[in-house]
Amino acid sequence: MIVRRRTWLYRLSGQSFVRSISFEQPVTASKVKDALKKSVGIPLEIWGCNSSDLLTPHGR
Repeated sequence: MIVRRRTWLYRLSGQSFVRSISFEQPVTASKVKDALKKSVGIPLEIWGCNSSDLLTPHGR
């Protein structure tokens, strides 16, 4: 199954905290990696998330 999301979280090498990137249309992880490579660098990790994931504290 190919996951398509509008909102993705990513972390670059050397960063402790994650950042988010959003798109107008749902995209795959490979499209996210391409967009990040062009703008901020190669991501160390990426996660696709729902908009509700950003509103809910983890661990609850």
